[in-house]
Amino acid sequence: MNSKNIFRHAGFICCILFCATFFSCSKENASDVNQSKIYSDYEVFYDSNSDKTWVVARFRFGGATGTILELDSTAYVKFNTDTLPYNVVFQAHFKEYAGRITTGTFTYRNLNNDVYVNTLPAYDTIAFADDFDTIRKSAANTIAWAGSPLAANDNVGIFIGGWQWGQAALKLQTGAGSTSMVLGTNETSSLQPGPATCYMDRATDVAITQGTTEGGRIRGKYRARTKVVQVVP
Repeated sequence: MNSKNIFRHAGFICCILFCATFFSCSKENASDVNQSKIYSDYEVFYDSNSDKTWVVARFRFGGATGTILELDSTAYVKFNTDTLPYNVVFQAHFKEYAGRITTGTFTYRNLNNDVYVNTLPAYDTIAFADDFDTIRKSAANTIAWAGSPLAANDNVGIFIGGWQWGQAALKLQTGAGSTSMVLGTNETSSLQPGPATCYMDRATDVAITQGTTEGGRIRGKYRARTKVVQVVP
């Protein structure tokens, strides 16, 4: 799986992802398109480093990779009772909350007055193991996490490195029952010796139950506390 797919499924939310994914996309108003061709993507993302939750509702025309849409006119999307305003940075309808949100419902009404309601799936916590402090470039590394094994529709993604292009490693684990993942030498070869910051996200990602024929996804995501490790030859 290439890095583009890993980022899409593991959902690493960082400045690199914003630049590569969000700002490169064009936007239209939802009133300009066929309402039955709108794809819905909902996410509740908790970052344990900041103790904040981001609630994101993104709409696209024609499918998961279609043109991003801003709901306008009488169309809206709510999370519980809060109407989510459009955010130009996220290119999505967005609201930030203090603390971790574990339950909630997205309600989307389009310009045809069709209403679609989707409930956030339960999503689990995760943390780096206490003894994880070193990555070897010259050998495969097994990275276990503190937390329950993966269930169906779960995934865990890891990103290791800094902000310099080409000096990072990333991996996605989707196997049900997994409690670890293996980074091979082909994945660690670009890391530079010295300290490296590690990010780890766990997500439960399922199809929406109510939507247009284009469908959509809804996920809950938990980011572990980041960890600095030493990369050695």
